[in-house]
Amino acid sequence: METLTAAVAEDLLDGQPLVPAIAGSIPEMKALRDRCLDAGIPAIVGCPPGAGKG
Repeated sequence: METLTAAVAEDLLDGQPLVPAIAGSIPEMKALRDRCLDAGIPAIVGCPPGAGKG
Protein backbone atom coordinates (compact mmCIF):
# COMPACT_ATOMS: atom_id res chain seq x y z
CA MET A 1 0.00 0.00 0.00
CA GLU A 2 1.26 3.46 -0.90
CA THR A 3 2.17 5.72 2.01
CA LEU A 4 -0.49 8.37 2.44
CA THR A 5 1.25 11.72 2.19
CA ALA A 6 -0.19 15.21 1.84
CA ALA A 7 0.57 15.09 -1.91
CA VAL A 8 -1.14 11.70 -2.34
CA ALA A 9 -4.15 12.93 -0.32
CA GLU A 10 -4.41 16.00 -2.57
CA ASP A 11 -4.42 13.75 -5.64
CA LEU A 12 -7.07 11.47 -4.11
CA LEU A 13 -9.29 14.39 -3.14
CA ASP A 14 -8.81 16.43 -6.34
CA GLY A 15 -12.20 17.14 -7.89
CA GLN A 16 -14.13 15.76 -4.93
CA PRO A 17 -16.63 17.91 -3.04
CA LEU A 18 -14.89 19.07 0.13
CA VAL A 19 -16.49 20.46 3.25
CA PRO A 20 -14.65 22.49 5.90
CA ALA A 21 -14.70 20.27 8.96
CA ILE A 22 -12.80 22.14 11.65
CA ALA A 23 -11.15 25.49 12.26
CA GLY A 24 -7.95 26.28 14.10
CA SER A 25 -4.46 27.63 13.74
CA ILE A 26 -2.29 26.48 10.85
CA PRO A 27 -0.02 24.40 13.15
CA GLU A 28 -3.08 22.74 14.72
CA MET A 29 -4.58 21.96 11.32
CA LYS A 30 -1.31 20.55 9.98
CA ALA A 31 -0.98 18.33 13.06
CA LEU A 32 -4.56 17.09 12.60
CA ARG A 33 -3.91 16.45 8.89
CA ASP A 34 -0.78 14.47 9.76
CA ARG A 35 -2.69 12.35 12.29
CA CYS A 36 -5.35 11.63 9.66
CA LEU A 37 -2.72 10.69 7.07
CA ASP A 38 -0.97 8.41 9.58
CA ALA A 39 -4.34 6.66 10.12
CA GLY A 40 -4.84 6.25 6.35
CA ILE A 41 -7.48 8.97 6.08
CA PRO A 42 -7.00 11.41 3.17
CA ALA A 43 -7.08 14.96 4.53
CA ILE A 44 -5.93 18.36 3.32
CA VAL A 45 -5.49 21.73 4.94
CA GLY A 46 -6.84 24.77 3.20
CA CYS A 47 -8.88 27.89 3.46
CA PRO A 48 -12.23 28.29 1.68
CA PRO A 49 -12.24 31.04 -0.96
CA GLY A 50 -12.90 34.41 0.65
CA ALA A 51 -12.47 33.14 4.20
CA GLY A 52 -10.98 35.62 6.59
CA LYS A 53 -11.64 38.63 4.38
CA GLY A 54 -13.72 41.33 5.95
